[in-house]
Amino acid sequence: MWAALLLGLGAMSQAAAQSMPDDTDESAYAPSTLAKVMGGAARSQNDEAELGPNGAWYSTTATFTGAKRQPSGRFRPLISSWVSSRGETGDITDLYFSGDLPELQFEQAGKKYWLMSGLPAGLGFDIYPPGQRLTLYLQRVGFASGVPVAVLRMAKLPDGATSATVTTGRRMRNARMGEGARRQEAAFKTGSATFRYAGREYSLALDVMGKHSIAPGLYRYENGVRTALLEYGGTDEQYLLLRVTVPEGGEASSVVPYLVLGGRIVPPIDVSSCSVNVEKVERGGTSGAVDCESIERSVLRSLKFSAD
Repeated sequence: MWAALLLGLGAMSQAAAQSMPDDTDESAYAPSTLAKVMGGAARSQNDEAELGPNGAWYSTTATFTGAKRQPSGRFRPLISSWVSSRGETGDITDLYFSGDLPELQFEQAGKKYWLMSGLPAGLGFDIYPPGQRLTLYLQRVGFASGVPVAVLRMAKLPDGATSATVTTGRRMRNARMGEGARRQEAAFKTGSATFRYAGREYSLALDVMGKHSIAPGLYRYENGVRTALLEYGGTDEQYLLLRVTVPEGGEASSVVPYLVLGGRIVPPIDVSSCSVNVEKVERGGTSGAVDCESIERSVLRSLKFSAD
């Protein structure tokens, strides 16, 4: 019965998979509520997978409770059929039950709901603290054993930063508007960055090639601004970019971080309220530290960096 049900559902939706919009297209998600997305009743309450129609994509705003759990194995036949309907391979199904993509709990209108986390939003979701209000982009999959199932595809902070995957060859342009062309004054060859983010410790070596930005070094722009541009890590899955300005006119150096973990751009990191101590920004190298321990809701707790 399982084989007939899943094969039939997969065949009906294979053609539709080819014309589905991109998962990161926010306009493809219709406004809704969790009560509606996670409501309704299955045709059967037995141990069956009931795949919903394509295009059941919805957006809503809810609060992350911080609770997570491993998805039930009873969801596997449904997720397998859904993955197949999207034209994806079976190893994607395994990823949903590997422990890297937990179910996440959200609260809306006084009621709590469990949502399966999917790519790209699910990996590293622990960057969001309990109580964080988020705009969620959900795809309703169907029912598993009579239980409604929806997958979180994206999560957006109130300030508009949307989680996204990082594609090979992505480049970050480290220039403020009006700075104009830049010229390298010095190249840095060694260094490291250590930081504590979302309760985890990371240590990354300086990437002298600057795969995602530009070769680490000190740069001067046409308008006279001088800035150290640094990249640590260098893989598509995990890297840190830092922009450290040279002090001018009595002003202290500023540090602007850009971080990718698990192949996913993390929400913007604001260190303006943290303690920033830049020891040097010169041709011979740069070093400094950022301390955010006193900022209760800061996901970045500390950062130390150096380049020579």
